[in-house]
Amino acid sequence: MISRGYVAVFAEPHTDASIRTILQSWFERFTRIEQVIPGAQAGNSTVTLTSPQELLPSDHLQFRVIQGDDFSWAYLTRGRRVIETSGLPNEKIPLSLDVLLELTGVTEVVDQSDDRRLDELERDGLM
Repeated sequence: MISRGYVAVFAEPHTDASIRTILQSWFERFTRIEQVIPGAQAGNSTVTLTSPQELLPSDHLQFRVIQGDDFSWAYLTRGRRVIETSGLPNEKIPLSLDVLLELTGVTEVVDQSDDRRLDELERDGLM
């Protein structure tokens, strides 16, 4: 299965407060938000969040953003400045891109196929 992904670069590193702001944006725009339960013992189990205040603290966070029958994964790390997404391609705007739109503090969105720019971000320590 082919996936479509993006990387959003933010002006500031993620904090619990900024992550809750991201979650609030998603709650306003999408059907359901799930978080992968932190810790190796949880495997890939998720919990459905009903508000940004239910965020399960962790340094490395994974979310599934659901809109109808479609979903996108979003990955971010506290203290870093990027969110990486993956999801199914779509003829319109893929959900993996839509989850990044309208987020406060985004300075750039990079397509997963832009290897040159992704290499630069990695070299600069952003990924």
